[in-house]
Amino acid sequence: MIYQILNESEVVELEKELRKSLPGTAKIYYVIRSYVNGNLQGYEVLVDNWPSWSCIILRPQSEKQVPKYFSHTYMCHSKSVTSLKYFIQRPGVINWEEPVTFTGVPNDIIPVITELSRKHGATVTSKESRFMYCWTKPEPPPLPQIPDDICLGTLEQKHVETMTDDWESTRYREGLEGYFSGVVQNFDSSCVTDKEGNLLAYICMQYNGAMAMLYIRPEYRQCGYFNILLSDLTRKRLAKTEVAYAFIPVQDTQLIKLAREFGFEWVPEGNMTWIRYNPPAQPNRLSNVTKTVEAKSSNLEDCLNHLKINAIPLTTL
Repeated sequence: MIYQILNESEVVELEKELRKSLPGTAKIYYVIRSYVNGNLQGYEVLVDNWPSWSCIILRPQSEKQVPKYFSHTYMCHSKSVTSLKYFIQRPGVINWEEPVTFTGVPNDIIPVITELSRKHGATVTSKESRFMYCWTKPEPPPLPQIPDDICLGTLEQKHVETMTDDWESTRYREGLEGYFSGVVQNFDSSCVTDKEGNLLAYICMQYNGAMAMLYIRPEYRQCGYFNILLSDLTRKRLAKTEVAYAFIPVQDTQLIKLAREFGFEWVPEGNMTWIRYNPPAQPNRLSNVTKTVEAKSSNLEDCLNHLKINAIPLTTL
């Protein structure tokens, strides 16, 4: 068998199996759950073997069926680098004639895809690997005292335009407003507003269950909103018996220090990266090759300014 596309009942069975291995499987468990709940339209779930699988890939059934934001995005999980190495090379699993963004893959798979790109005359770019940090304590973190001049709440659709404005000047891809609309509608979030309802800071969940997109307006970055937002969203997750976790760039020592001081712990099996495969440009066709630029934090304010603890591919690599 080259690969198997799972039917609805098999995907539900896979979801139950992945839940047993949390938190290490969180990055794929919550993607599968989003799929089961109908929040990832246009995707199909592939495994290398069923029911004794080693690799999982969610891929677009066609680029016209998935939201524009998820164009050419393959969401991956594997029990071993070796298994994934051979699986992605099986005929029909990956369309190597089109751009591909691999998400959720181990850093060790980069040389494999790089070698494949040479065979196809393509190029590969990758992001700095991410550590997975998770709240593992039985009790939730305490919620800091909320100042009288602000309100702690949840993001709403009316905030989507503001969120898009906050992020569209960074490296995020086309369709961001639609992405945020889906995130606000379907997942947990936390936000701080002033008494007039102006959005001062926020954090929201992603399609794979990670806490991400933390944004604090520059003039409020020393007001303690980091701890307020992270505490509030973590408590919301734990109240639903869900995993509270985030991804942090491996070289961002300041953010790692903040996460540890807050009480999050490293989950080694959850580490991952994103890889962008760009096929060679064809006549009358524009290349989609882009470059990754990693933010470098020199102080706490910069750290919070560039805090993107995301897991679903919120970037064009």
